[in-house]
Amino acid sequence: MWLDKSMVEKSNLLHIHVTRHALQGLYVTLDDGEAGIIRLREISWNDDEIELWRENHPIGWEGYAFPIPTKKGEIRELSLRLVEYDPWEDFFDELDEKRVFIGTVIGVYEYGAFLEIEQGITGLLHKSQLPQKMQASVLDIFWRGDTAAVTIRDVDHEQRKIGFGLGPPPNLAEETLPVERHMLTGSLEAQHNLEDLLRSEFPHNHILVVEDEPPQSVAVCGWLQDFGQRVDALADAEQALVFLSKSEPDIVLVDVGLPGMSGTELAEIILTQYPQVRVVNMTDWARAHESHTTLDKIQEKGGKLLYKPFLPEDIANLLLYNKDHGSLSSGAAARNIPKVRPSSIGSRKDIHSLLAVCKKRLGMDQVFLFSLDPAHRRVSIVDRVSESAGSRSAVSQLIYSPVRDTAEDGESFFMNEIGEKDHKRFQHFLEFAPMTIACIGVPVPVRSTFKYALFVMDRHAKEFGDGIKMYMEGMALALGAALDQITLKEQSALLQRSALIGNLTSGMIHEVNNLVAPLQYEANHLRRSLARAGKETVPDHEAIKAEVTSIERDIRQIISTVKTFGRIAKKPQTEILKVDEIIDDTITLLTNLSKRAKTKIYFTSPDRMIIVRNQAVLLEQIILNISLNAIQQISEHRLDGGGHIRIKVELLEEAGEDAICRILIQDNGPGIHTALWEKIFEMGYSTREDGSGIGLFVSRNLMEEIGGRVFVADSRILSGSTFAVEFPVHF
Repeated sequence: MWLDKSMVEKSNLLHIHVTRHALQGLYVTLDDGEAGIIRLREISWNDDEIELWRENHPIGWEGYAFPIPTKKGEIRELSLRLVEYDPWEDFFDELDEKRVFIGTVIGVYEYGAFLEIEQGITGLLHKSQLPQKMQASVLDIFWRGDTAAVTIRDVDHEQRKIGFGLGPPPNLAEETLPVERHMLTGSLEAQHNLEDLLRSEFPHNHILVVEDEPPQSVAVCGWLQDFGQRVDALADAEQALVFLSKSEPDIVLVDVGLPGMSGTELAEIILTQYPQVRVVNMTDWARAHESHTTLDKIQEKGGKLLYKPFLPEDIANLLLYNKDHGSLSSGAAARNIPKVRPSSIGSRKDIHSLLAVCKKRLGMDQVFLFSLDPAHRRVSIVDRVSESAGSRSAVSQLIYSPVRDTAEDGESFFMNEIGEKDHKRFQHFLEFAPMTIACIGVPVPVRSTFKYALFVMDRHAKEFGDGIKMYMEGMALALGAALDQITLKEQSALLQRSALIGNLTSGMIHEVNNLVAPLQYEANHLRRSLARAGKETVPDHEAIKAEVTSIERDIRQIISTVKTFGRIAKKPQTEILKVDEIIDDTITLLTNLSKRAKTKIYFTSPDRMIIVRNQAVLLEQIILNISLNAIQQISEHRLDGGGHIRIKVELLEEAGEDAICRILIQDNGPGIHTALWEKIFEMGYSTREDGSGIGLFVSRNLMEEIGGRVFVADSRILSGSTFAVEFPVHF
């Protein structure tokens, strides 16, 4: 840059010569012989120029630099970028003293952190400005690259020094509704909904209720009759079968835990012998979890599942059962709803990719990955890449084929051509894949009770050399690693859900206990009021009605709490969901924990209803993980309370793209170092001494299963973090 003498004198620039290149930047000398340094960041405002600093400023280069104030005795520091442009010239002209800046940490020392709030404008946040309760060293609180909210306390224009103060935490409660709104308004809304339901017109059905517990039977039958249904009730499966032989109802409600023949056995008989009758099993979430394999099979055959305890709305939804589509309706909102696009990313996609590569590399017709369940002697297809489909009906016979030998006994084989002498050995295999002539089978090593085998087949005779054998063994190792990764993720998710249930159990018990004692008192008081009413000429009907309403509200709250808790513990399954209801339920589960941590949770409802077909358990587990982490961090950071968590939902739509449902979870905790934004999602990593390090790992993997993602959207040290959960919505 060319500068005349008058410009140099006016701007106080100094003439310099570059004498040495160092890691820190340029070492220079002034005309009077004094030594100085130009640090890398002071060479230019342009990052590209900084990358070429050695080429652009070789030893011997001379020019003009701006002096940066330094303490007496320290080496002179200078700047080349301030010659190009000095931000101090106009930055302070119209400065608002109350303005909060988001600064980036560029240096950390024992006495404080230096932050840059705008290009070229840096200052010191001294440790004296940090909260007194912060016992950690400044070196631990701030890392280079972190961001923090600061305000400007003082400015020394002559020395070009700025003193920062810590900015106020964000007001997460602004324009939001507190978590208590779920607890306060739920009973009133439910009462109005119930009155509407009782006035609704439902299809008239003949319904058989098979329930061995009289109070349960009376309740279910009573609700059904209130909704205008014709109802019969029996106490065991044997009576039900006699009844069905004489009369066929439209719907049969069957309790799972019947005496004698179980409710699941009865359901399977009805589905087989009376296919026109709709079957619904009834059970609580704990027994459903124990019998999930059997219940899953029943649902695959067309049966349905209703979870206890019931609310009237559950019975109403049952009556809106859509016979044509074979599913329980969730009302008008369930029609033409946006759906989550099915996805299989992660390790399962990796397995398919490996099989595709194997097929292409070897030039074979078909590649199969088989699994063997040794306990039940059953072979299944995990995945395949083939030009022709194998016979599904013959899969069960593969237990008598080389598939079993390879998977269970670890026997590899390379068959160039299956001849007459091999027919007996390959008989059942050829029933499955009749066009097979050449075949390779190798065991896949895994750490699992299940066994796996990789099979490659072709309709032509082949020659398999040592190179192909080594390739197949390597491919088997890669598949084994992918399968072990899937198992690890599934076990981690199960373990982490168990930990969540443990954390939430005390909260559920606390909520139920808080309601049981008042409920008992109200019931006794109602009994006494009714006794007095019998002796009074003009009974106080309004007081009695109020007591009944209070009892009903407490019962409804107990049922709601148990149902919400049960959802996170049950087996994941795809269902119709309202996103705001999922978040409401999740907040309810966290109520007790958040109160103990003196942390309030706020939820901003979306502008429009967002309905998806997804797994409630999956979404709740992810939101619980992130929120629970925030509560734990806040409880350690804000010992005197004042913690906030804000949850917000929005629908992002772009032309030509599927909509994205985004859930933002923002807290005012200690924040996360920028360098750890990805690290915290690794298995076993935790910033807390007592943390397990699997919550966020599991959350990311669960979200990836539906083609979504979870990540840190923003974080500011001592001000809090924002996590984003995003998943595609297909309309």
